[in-house]
Amino acid sequence: MFEKLLSISVLPVFIAVLVIIYYFSVTSVLHHLQKTSRVNVVDNSKLAIDGMVYKRQPRVIHCYKRNGSLSRTRLTAGLGDKVLLAIKGQMKKAVIVGCKQLIPQPNMPRFDANNVVLIDDDGNPIGTRILAPIPAFFRTRGDLVKIAAIATHFV
Repeated sequence: MFEKLLSISVLPVFIAVLVIIYYFSVTSVLHHLQKTSRVNVVDNSKLAIDGMVYKRQPRVIHCYKRNGSLSRTRLTAGLGDKVLLAIKGQMKKAVIVGCKQLIPQPNMPRFDANNVVLIDDDGNPIGTRILAPIPAFFRTRGDLVKIAAIATHFV
């Protein structure tokens, strides 16, 4: 009798613990890109086209923050921020034009992929056309107007 009562009372606790363990995660939800994030290069430069069919997908190796602050323990970069990429064995600067965001933020579009556009040291885009839609606030930001000028679609 006691064993039957014990098995009935332990079963809901076991299921509750199983559900808690299943949904528990030790990493926080990221709203931005960080080091070693994989990205898609969406301009039509020669390096971007060759880099996307190369054996390794381009990765972020450093994030340049506009305000220069640290986000808790690691540098992160969001829409419009500059990053340093490793693409086809070279290091190139890029601007983030699309970012996966698991939780929506106000006035920020969500994308299904992490997209970047390659730029040179002066901030000018290397390619002549952007092949993916970019956020509309790029038109008003002074340092991103050149990227908005070569874009065809805005979100």
